Amino acid sequence: MPGTLNRYFFRRYLSSFFSTLVAVFALVYLIDVIELSRRGKFEDVAFTTLAAMSALRVPSFIEQAFPFIVLFSSIFTLLTLNRRYELVVARAAGVSVWQILLPFVGGSILLGVAATLLYNPVAAYTQELSNRIETSLAGKGPQQTRFSPWLRQNSEGVDSLIGAKAVSDGGLTLGGVTAFVMDGNGTVSERIDAAKARLVQGAWILDAPTVSTIGQTPQRMESFRLPTSLKPEYVEQRIGDPQAIPIWALYSKIEIARSLGYNAEAFSMHFNTLVAKPALFVAMTLLAATVAVRFARTGQSGRTILSGVAAGFVLYVVTFLAQALGSNSVVPPVVAAWFPVVAAGSFGVTILLHQEDG
Repeated sequence: MPGTLNRYFFRRYLSSFFSTLVAVFALVYLIDVIELSRRGKFEDVAFTTLAAMSALRVPSFIEQAFPFIVLFSSIFTLLTLNRRYELVVARAAGVSVWQILLPFVGGSILLGVAATLLYNPVAAYTQELSNRIETSLAGKGPQQTRFSPWLRQNSEGVDSLIGAKAVSDGGLTLGGVTAFVMDGNGTVSERIDAAKARLVQGAWILDAPTVSTIGQTPQRMESFRLPTSLKPEYVEQRIGDPQAIPIWALYSKIEIARSLGYNAEAFSMHFNTLVAKPALFVAMTLLAATVAVRFARTGQSGRTILSGVAAGFVLYVVTFLAQALGSNSVVPPVVAAWFPVVAAGSFGVTILLHQEDG
């Protein structure tokens, strides 16, 4: 009987999770398509292209929302079981709250491992494809588009700054590029605008740039070589998107960057967050149980859901602050990644112990 009951709870939990996942995916996709269209970032691009780019971006957004999908699917499943008196009957038969939560915890571990090892590489691949599309289109966008961090470089006696509207290939390909060349006095002598730039050994190669020199008419060139001393590893760590790198490749890139003396804390933070994801899913399940495992009479479900939303919001703020601190070397990335997990798990266990044993 316990095995049958566990399998039943396990199936109900997974069913609720995937239903919530589909609903959130559709909602995020709709919002992202509307946002891309509204901003007018690619006003001359066909709607089908925007829709495809948004579809490639959504998996990465969903990956960040996974903990909250687990939280709400756990709450909805427990609430449904409560409203059907199934938990009441189970507890009357001598099943403890820990036994009830066992299939939920097992499901959360399974989902967390799948999200880290299987879903993450897929989301990283689609995010990289989206970045490539955005990079190829960035040169057509309006000038007010937000730039990536500016890079200062000095090589072969040429001092310059380079920035871009879009980045792909781990920071090795830039779209919507603007570069400023300085003279010996530190003032701008040339401005170079190009739709695309590629980093090769010792230089950026800008495709079909427009070169503007003070006092002269702007000139259109087939290509322009801008000397740089920047190494690909530095550019990747400085402006690359950690979300576009699968977990299988993250660790090696972190080690390479550190061996060269570069700051890889943002990538290390992302790696440790992925490793801690199964434990975070378990913590979210325990957190959901604190507000949904007790019997709720008619009319009390709204209060339970509101409590879950409040708990999720607080955890989101804590997680966001921890990631910001870890990415900027304020605290070690391992501590920043695991602190929300330990805090949420400890809170959930403490409340459940108080509810169960007083």
